[in-house]
Amino acid sequence: MKDRLSDEVKEVKDDFEEYVKAQVDLIKLHSAQSISQFLSGFIVKTVLFYLMFFALLFLSMAVALWLGRVLDSNELGFVIVAGFYMLCGLLFLSVRKKLIEKPIIKSVIELFFPNYQNYDESIKK
Repeated sequence: MKDRLSDEVKEVKDDFEEYVKAQVDLIKLHSAQSISQFLSGFIVKTVLFYLMFFALLFLSMAVALWLGRVLDSNELGFVIVAGFYMLCGLLFLSVRKKLIEKPIIKSVIELFFPNYQNYDESIKK
């Protein structure tokens, strides 16, 4: 009876250790998936940012030169384009929290904690 009980306890202990190892492996896999999704998205967005930056840079130079030709002053063309970008920058600063920060925070939380996608709605109730 004592041997049988110790065998059952050992079996339960072995099953528990196996369960814990499986849970650790599951957490590792979920973490690896989340990190790889984050990194791949970051790399794609970084490459797109640089491509769009250079396209916008050369387009801005072309518009500035065109305005300079139309207004007979290259300097004035570049000043107008710079003023446009300054206005865009001020507009961006005024809406950055609503349009940029909150969606990024929410998407990172959803990426790393998929079970808490409706966290904001549960707080409001």
